Amino acid sequence: ALSFSLFVLKNPFESKFQYIVYCLLCFGVVWSLVSYHRSGTDKKTFGNYFSTGFKTFVVVALLMAAFSFIYFTTHTEFRDNSIAENSKLLAAQGNHLPKEIEENAAQLRKMFIPMTISITIFSYLIMGALITAIAAAFLSKKKDG
Repeated sequence: ALSFSLFVLKNPFESKFQYIVYCLLCFGVVWSLVSYHRSGTDKKTFGNYFSTGFKTFVVVALLMAAFSFIYFTTHTEFRDNSIAENSKLLAAQGNHLPKEIEENAAQLRKMFIPMTISITIFSYLIMGALITAIAAAFLSKKKDG
């Protein structure tokens, strides 16, 4: 819902609001692990905790990948601004022909959405795995009571 507000309010995708989304990811993973901890399951090992957290952060990563696809296909100005900035940097270097800069821009235009979705998935998976591992280690050592 918070990421959707970025879309509706036309906030930049990489803004300070993104940190709130990461915090919500962390909260969601910890919440699922604490819920599992409080369940009546007898065998509460690190692996079981990690499995529970894994299911949570994978779903979040897939939802964020879908959101990223929608966001970047409807907000092409973000892609165009990034490509224009890259073209300016290449021109400022002085060792690229105008045709090379145009070809580079065309190549970036083709791979922009797959690249940003890959980065999104990877960042959410890494963040989720770290939070899950830390919380699972803590909760698997914690005694019930």
